[in-house]
Amino acid sequence: MRNLAKQLGITIKSLVRRPALPAIIVLTLALGIGASTALFAYLSALLWPAMPAPEPDRIVWIHVGTNEEPRLTASHPDYLDLVRSQTAVPQLAGFSIFGASLGHDQANTYDWGQLVSGNYFSLLGATPGLGRFLTPGDDEPGSENVAVLSHRLWKSAFGGNPGLLGQQIRVNGVPFTVVGVTREGFQGHGHPAGIYVPLGKSDVATGISRMPEREARWVILLGRLAPAVTVEQAQAAFERLGKSLDETVPLEDGQRRVSVVPATTHDPESIDENFTKAAQILMAAALLFLLLGCANVANLLLARATARQREMGIRASLGASRARLAAGTLGESLVLCVAGGVLGLAFAALLARRLEYFMLTAPGGLGGWAEGGEFIRLNVRVFAFALVASLVCVVLCGLAPFFQVLRRDILTPLKSDAAGSGTPSSALLFRKLLVVAQVGLSVVLLLGGSLLVRTLNNAQSVDPGFRSDGLVFATIYLPRSASASGDVAPIYQKIVDAAATVPGVSAASLSHTGPLAGWSRETEVASSERPEEKIGTQYNLVGPEFFKTLGISMLQGRPLELRDRRDAPAAAVISRELAQKLWGDANPIGRRLTVSEPPRPGESGPDFEVVGIAPGTRVASILDPRGEFLYLSSHQRITARMTLIVRASVPLGTLAPALREAIRSAHPDASVIEIATGEEQLEKSLVAQRMHAEIAGLFALLGLGVAVIGLFGLLSYMVNLRVREFGIRMAVGADSRDLLRLVLRQGMTLVAIGAALGLAGTLALGKLLSSLLIGIEATDPLTYVSVPVALALVALGACYLPARRAARLDPLKALRQA
Repeated sequence: MRNLAKQLGITIKSLVRRPALPAIIVLTLALGIGASTALFAYLSALLWPAMPAPEPDRIVWIHVGTNEEPRLTASHPDYLDLVRSQTAVPQLAGFSIFGASLGHDQANTYDWGQLVSGNYFSLLGATPGLGRFLTPGDDEPGSENVAVLSHRLWKSAFGGNPGLLGQQIRVNGVPFTVVGVTREGFQGHGHPAGIYVPLGKSDVATGISRMPEREARWVILLGRLAPAVTVEQAQAAFERLGKSLDETVPLEDGQRRVSVVPATTHDPESIDENFTKAAQILMAAALLFLLLGCANVANLLLARATARQREMGIRASLGASRARLAAGTLGESLVLCVAGGVLGLAFAALLARRLEYFMLTAPGGLGGWAEGGEFIRLNVRVFAFALVASLVCVVLCGLAPFFQVLRRDILTPLKSDAAGSGTPSSALLFRKLLVVAQVGLSVVLLLGGSLLVRTLNNAQSVDPGFRSDGLVFATIYLPRSASASGDVAPIYQKIVDAAATVPGVSAASLSHTGPLAGWSRETEVASSERPEEKIGTQYNLVGPEFFKTLGISMLQGRPLELRDRRDAPAAAVISRELAQKLWGDANPIGRRLTVSEPPRPGESGPDFEVVGIAPGTRVASILDPRGEFLYLSSHQRITARMTLIVRASVPLGTLAPALREAIRSAHPDASVIEIATGEEQLEKSLVAQRMHAEIAGLFALLGLGVAVIGLFGLLSYMVNLRVREFGIRMAVGADSRDLLRLVLRQGMTLVAIGAALGLAGTLALGKLLSSLLIGIEATDPLTYVSVPVALALVALGACYLPARRAARLDPLKALRQA
């Protein structure tokens, strides 16, 4: 052990003595290891979701779905039956997400809340930071309205006041007594909320009567397996229970399909596979970049070993064994790779936060209701990956110089001063192969990055179907309790009227789903002529002046107007594509359609008269096709969450305070979720494409730099080896231009071979990459021509410098070198 420590100290001193090359090597490895570690952490968050609870491997999700939709939630009566009638999952908690307008003193704020059963916190093994948590008794009928605040909300909205315990706050207009505060950093089941209220208070907190409804699916189920019970045994038990419930209390949407799914494993039926596929592609790109870095480092270490030939010879003549000298080169690789791995972890942490930013800002993504959450974690699995990656780098980077020292004649360099004396042709060939590999990997990364950058450009040029300039979207939450009748449409109209009077505002309206918000509502419609032929479509609830505010011109008929109130005939505007599917080329104005989604009490429908035809627009995303769409009046269908849309000529900084005041003055429980400009909304809709382009583009640029450095280093080394040869060539008649062409030809030949291999590799991976591309094929000719040409130009510059040095050699000085 003492000899090992001594040898390690010698190695470190040797590296520190000439720090330039080791610094380049450590930085290269840090970028490669850090990037692959961050992408592994991102992929891990999807494949192995974190469950912050004791014995997380025993936590399971329980889904009560159907054969067509297996991952649905449960009704509250079904949840109670599942709790009472089985023992495989004795700790079975239920929860549901809801929007919460929180009133305190004269202030009002919005946050996402969770309705949780009394055993939710105990299931997760949590302890309160202040006061107490909710208990099963809080779920009982007649119990007091109580709530637990998150530490984040307690600090931000209430100033961290411990005297808040026992006081009341308004939750959607209803008084709730604060009984506890979570500890800082509490993540819940992985997605934190601002406030937690008892599951049994759902009807009170949300204003929706659904507790006794067997058909109302809204409870998410999470439980812990009993000791010695496997997932398979629990699945069998729940399947039997599901069949029993089907016999006694059947559901209208079909037989129950109860599924037991481990909470810490990937469930492809619950997670959008597009995210997983994209993460796998980015992970592959990171590994390619790491291989590219290892090839470059191996070349640099070979150059370092060659430069130290005389030193090695002297040490051998003084008694150092060949094995000890070879082990020293492997030790250098170990020190450099470990240093690169440690520095890489810092880079991984920065890149992971960048990836998490993309996840949280994507419209319709996690950021909408998970403020304060942490989704990409540098946990033990990720640290283990970084360690393994570092050790693999030790092998990939260190074996070449290790065998070079082990097999080469160490004493020969002592007999000559010639640069590279004793270097076998096989070692030079290996270095050339490394450069070819670097160029090939660089081409793969450049082509992939270029395709994804062009995809982003294509997406940015897509016409959304409305004018985004001057638009401002203010997402508002108004609890149903704001109106005694439950009809909040008049209050929302009051907000619109107030917003329209704000200086600089030329038009104002409402929509349930804001344009490009990342989500939309879906239903089925049928014409009155063919009621059995149902067509799936997206729909939105919009207010008067909606089309005018967005700058959308009607194709036929009229838009929805103020006259389309709750007590007026049910009216609808449809897109041209939906009209074509329902009635072909016939005039749709005045015809009637039926909406499958049944109306709530007091709402219009399900039969609507078509009063207008509108052009198709992009709905949830800028990348959505312009297809079938249905617009209903926000006065005739009621919802608590709406988006105020205004077109204004003043900057957002001036407009936002006035809009907030207009919203607050309409009702004290109205709260603002978010305010964004049309341009910001467009930017958010392209977050996924921007992430792919940014990460792939980073790898491409870094990979190009690494490959060019490797090519430059090899040619410089070859020029040093061939100084005497070049002197002889010049002595027998060769001029400087001949030498220039010789070195350039040799360098560009390596580039051509590597580029050809890279093009072939990218073509082979085209099918995998095509899933991320928009408006461009994976075999796009322009990209496959422009990237190699650009690479050739950059590589030509890297080849020219050593070639020029060779051309400027003094033949007499060159011939004197022994």
